[in-house]
Amino acid sequence: MDRRTFLKTVVAAGGAAFFATRAFALKFFPNPGKKKWAVLFGSRYGSTRDASLWISEGMGGIADVFDVRENPDLSAFDAIIVGSGIYMGKIDPPLAAYLAKNGSAFSNRIKALFVVCGQGDTPTGQGFVEGLAKACGAKPVITKVFPGRLTKRLLNAEDYKIEEEVAKKYKQPYEDYDRLQRKDCLKFGEEILMKE
Repeated sequence: MDRRTFLKTVVAAGGAAFFATRAFALKFFPNPGKKKWAVLFGSRYGSTRDASLWISEGMGGIADVFDVRENPDLSAFDAIIVGSGIYMGKIDPPLAAYLAKNGSAFSNRIKALFVVCGQGDTPTGQGFVEGLAKACGAKPVITKVFPGRLTKRLLNAEDYKIEEEVAKKYKQPYEDYDRLQRKDCLKFGEEILMKE
């Protein structure tokens, strides 16, 4: 091997090692905490997923975020946050099924609950959090109701028709809306850590 080929090989190998190290260092858990945190969510159209990611971000990125449809194993986590979208007055069906099957195994580790719904933080919205607490078998220290989001083009035909009928019933325009605020979710993540 001549000198030029040798130097190119060394530089390429060094660059590959540098980028491999950087890729590992850029993992989205920059501030590991004393406890292992998980956020478990059920979401039909993505609003609760977004809230979950932002809550973890508000906690400094220390919480792993899991979609309930992946059937996650939460046995290794010390503290759990559970969130659900609300559909026709009920928590997300896959989340309800998961909690019925697995909730008793971790209900004592649930530290916070939240829901995302069109009702926002009203007595009705608070009732949804209470329903989620009952499904979890938990009495968390902190709960939150976030106002929701509606993007009509994402709705399946059945949900589209239901939402349209609800808008007519309440004499509201049937339009897209987004009341879910990232800053509110970040703040809730900070509040969860302060309560711990």
